[in-house]
Amino acid sequence: MTVAAGIVLWNAVANATGRFLWAWLSDRIGRKYVFLTLYLVQAVVLFIMPQAHTFAFLVVLSMLVILCYGGGFGTMPAFAADYFGPRNVGPIYGLMLTAWGAGGIVGPLLIANIVDKTKSYNNTLLIFAAIMLVSAVIPFIVRPPVAAESAEVAGVRGGVRPSLAQ
Repeated sequence: MTVAAGIVLWNAVANATGRFLWAWLSDRIGRKYVFLTLYLVQAVVLFIMPQAHTFAFLVVLSMLVILCYGGGFGTMPAFAADYFGPRNVGPIYGLMLTAWGAGGIVGPLLIANIVDKTKSYNNTLLIFAAIMLVSAVIPFIVRPPVAAESAEVAGVRGGVRPSLAQ
């Protein structure tokens, strides 16, 4: 087996493990805390990566990121169900995956642009680590939308909480 194939294999194992591990953990500690942990782990790993001077250490760090990547896929449908109800998971998850796919296009272009200008991946890793830190608070800021039928009872117009509508 070539070295590259071995890296792909171990990252696939990390991805699959993350899908089950983080989804299971989200049932125990809650979706918000799992996403907080996912983002914080990735931020720490991305801050450490520029100091990774051995191949083995870099592979382990990449596996941690991929473990979290898989965890996002494993936890997002349940998060969507918690916020929008099981009936709406399909359309909402479809939108989430569309945004994820857009990130898969924009991210590499952004990385290539930064690397072209700085001649290094170090700044790119640090920028994405900072993005992960900002992302860590998002699950604690967003609130589930108020259902239209309960909105009238709650005195909310248009099914949106006043604090979110402004």
